[in-house]
Amino acid sequence: MSPVDETSAGANASETNAETDESETLLNTDVSNTDASNTSAGESSAPPAEQVTVLLAGDDVDRDGPLATTVQANLPFSGGGHILVRPTNITSEPNTKHPVAIWGPGGGTAPDYYMQLLTRMASQGFVVVAIRESTGNSVLMSAAIDWLEAQNADPGSPMHDRLILDRVGVFGHSMGGLSSEAVALVDDRVATALLNNSGSFSHDALVNVTIPTGIIYGETGDERPNAEGDFHNPGNKGPCWLSMMAGGGHGSGPWDGAGANVAWMRWHIGGENSRKDAFIGDGGKYNDTGIWRTEFKNWEGWKNWNE
Repeated sequence: MSPVDETSAGANASETNAETDESETLLNTDVSNTDASNTSAGESSAPPAEQVTVLLAGDDVDRDGPLATTVQANLPFSGGGHILVRPTNITSEPNTKHPVAIWGPGGGTAPDYYMQLLTRMASQGFVVVAIRESTGNSVLMSAAIDWLEAQNADPGSPMHDRLILDRVGVFGHSMGGLSSEAVALVDDRVATALLNNSGSFSHDALVNVTIPTGIIYGETGDERPNAEGDFHNPGNKGPCWLSMMAGGGHGSGPWDGAGANVAWMRWHIGGENSRKDAFIGDGGKYNDTGIWRTEFKNWEGWKNWNE
């Protein structure tokens, strides 16, 4: 699919998956404003908690979901060239919002090269911004979240007040994985990072990262020493997950591993805790099953946002 240049979301958009939003599955409640203090006679009580439902559609991470998708090319922030992939019909259900993820392409690779993965994410309810290039630092990924915050605050935007932006997922391929690590370290809006065929050259990027971080790499990929070195650094304190795709090369993660990417984000950002066992449970789909050769550490005591 080729992205379509637009000046505003929804105008002259390209669409896939012609099924309607009637197939939406609304899951997982995010309760905010829950710190109501105890009241005594004569005092007014705190307002009731606002419950926000995360919009997730479909269930099968190995194929596109039921939602039609729209691509907006050349987003204008930070010099332009970024793309937005989102459900065509942003939800209008009360107190229901879309999860958000930021994608970083491999070095020298255009973001629309990864449309298979990005479209699958959007067809299952995610709003995804893919930055134009990955330089290994946090700047463009943080700028992408800033842009989405502006859209969320703009009454004229189709995404107005419909995005979950206090827990954003970041993921990327090769150099995009390094950008994901970098932004996970400095931007507290980021709740999880997933690296595809990537890893720190110095093997120490995860030492100060405390959020859940995953690394997918190929058995024959040139990223293998960095992926393994990053994970095995004894200074890592946050929850870490590492899986080698047997027979896979440097491009294995975003394509043959696309389902794992979607499942990881549905777990951490969407709050589908039933997917935890797929990654760290005995016999899990991505835990020493089939082509997956997996290690993980530091998950003891960790709880997801809705546990």
